Amino acid sequence: MSASRLARRILPHPDTLAQTKGLKWLGHYLAPRPWLWVAHRRRVALGVAVGLAAGVIPLPTQMVLAAVLAIACRANVAAAIAATWLTNPFTLVPIWSLAIALGRMVSGHTGPIATPEMMAIDWTQPASWWPSFWAGIQSLGEPLLIGLPLAGVVLGALAYVVVYFGWWVVIKGERWRRLRQRR
Repeated sequence: MSASRLARRILPHPDTLAQTKGLKWLGHYLAPRPWLWVAHRRRVALGVAVGLAAGVIPLPTQMVLAAVLAIACRANVAAAIAATWLTNPFTLVPIWSLAIALGRMVSGHTGPIATPEMMAIDWTQPASWWPSFWAGIQSLGEPLLIGLPLAGVVLGALAYVVVYFGWWVVIKGERWRRLRQRR
């Protein structure tokens, strides 16, 4: 099965969304704008890139931000929303490490960012977890604030290249397989 057929089979049609309670506005918005929903290589790759870039920024509304940015960039909205799920508690440490490294490189910060004492959490006192976590975030400071948008751009660009060329490889493989079957 081709990648675009698989994507078409998985994604709901805008007419289906227009009939779903609570999502009618989305279906009515997407129906006259097929470029926001079509499973096309460039649009999906751009949607994944936008979604991952928006997902790196720690906001409670990452999916909404990704959808708005996808609409502004004329990217696939579903791919943008799904890409925000790549940033989760398991990927937080590597993403923030990249962000801090990029932020240190750009800002010229050379001193220690966070010492183990700054990041110490008394696990026996649940009421102290949030203040300790917030103190640790504040100690990361400038490198993290500068690095998060940079990490979003770097990861978004990398995601675009991976999805675009990955899709291209799948298409070439399918064509090659069909040519072999004809012989």
